[in-house]
Amino acid sequence: MGSGGTMADLESYRARGGRWDPPVGPETTRIEPLAPAGPVVWELAPSKSHMQRWLLLAAQGEKQVTLRFSGTPGEDIESMARCLCQLGVRIERGEGAWVVHGVGAHGWARPASVLNCANSGTALRLLTVAAARLDCPVMLDGDATLRARHSQALVDLVRALGVEVSHGFGEEVLPYLLRGPPSAADVTVDVSDSSQPLSALLLSMPAMQGPLDVKLGGEAVSRRHARLSFDLAAQTGSSNTLTWGNGLLLEPWEVDCPEEVHIPGDRSLEAFANLYAALHGVELEVPNRPDDADALGAEVLKQLTTAAHGPDQVDLRDANDLLPPLAALLALGDGGTITGAAHARHKESNRIERTVELLAAFGIEASATEDGIKVDGNQSPEAPEEMVRTHADHRLWMTAACLATQVRGEPDPPWIHAVSAPAFMSRFA
Repeated sequence: MGSGGTMADLESYRARGGRWDPPVGPETTRIEPLAPAGPVVWELAPSKSHMQRWLLLAAQGEKQVTLRFSGTPGEDIESMARCLCQLGVRIERGEGAWVVHGVGAHGWARPASVLNCANSGTALRLLTVAAARLDCPVMLDGDATLRARHSQALVDLVRALGVEVSHGFGEEVLPYLLRGPPSAADVTVDVSDSSQPLSALLLSMPAMQGPLDVKLGGEAVSRRHARLSFDLAAQTGSSNTLTWGNGLLLEPWEVDCPEEVHIPGDRSLEAFANLYAALHGVELEVPNRPDDADALGAEVLKQLTTAAHGPDQVDLRDANDLLPPLAALLALGDGGTITGAAHARHKESNRIERTVELLAAFGIEASATEDGIKVDGNQSPEAPEEMVRTHADHRLWMTAACLATQVRGEPDPPWIHAVSAPAFMSRFA
């Protein structure tokens, strides 16, 4: 079920005893220098933030919902769809459109085996709370990188809901083993490292037995992602509103999705297009650039493109996914400092330290700070002396790939870009 999603895939998965096989990619990807003639057309993959949330919401409704998009959904989206299929949700997948047949908030089936979220931290967090609704044991797991991305805030939240949780320890904390259903009336959610536990709680409220008093702990980060969850929920009938204070009241609702939903392009991926264009001095065309209202991190990208000499300081408190390509862009330009991104240390890799390491592989000097990176300007990449390690972090990989198109390089592992942008390498053919 490596590209799973249909009921036929699910039956095949069960016939193999519940084993999920990850997709197999090439053994190596060596990128040679390019000399593209502009303008470069760069279509964005569908926003995984939008599509994963819509998949979960549509699954909890009771009608057929068509999700339309341009581009190719990434493996993170595939992971969410695959796990929902294991829970009994039928998803018909076609080019440019997926059709979700909702089963209702209480219609999920006991999964035949582990819910494997592969590399997707978002799928893991959203599905951990969602799976906790079931009155049966449910196990969630992922690949080696996801097993190292333990979220204590998520585990604390699920336990506070009255759900039994057990997990590993040390470098591989996954799998999580849950046994619900929830029974609590009030919880505390730590939002200092990620807003996803709050999104996970909100998006599972349709299955809760009553309202929840929620206290928010810590200084919130990735607030636009949380806002997205509340906005999409409102489009399905939720009356819950988000306020960043001491707490809020979340209430269940009956999910009523639109019959057709348009998934915007992932604007965060435009940062790689900007980096590629800057490296080669070409103009850029993005045919499916979403409106700012549908684009997480749009304000940061506009800041980069409107400043005459580039900003001296960029705050990524609400857009830490932009950190690797943005650091490279600052190095090519006038330099600058990235701040507000301490929570990027808890992504697929320690994205602050690993970005500095990656840039160094290309001869670019940068230094890690407590909450970001400081980069001197007017630098140019140099050919790496050996394979470039990206620690299975797709945003590091795509940054390395863009830099390699000017000087050559071999990012490792070779397939990881498919997590968010399966068609990424087609631009370099």
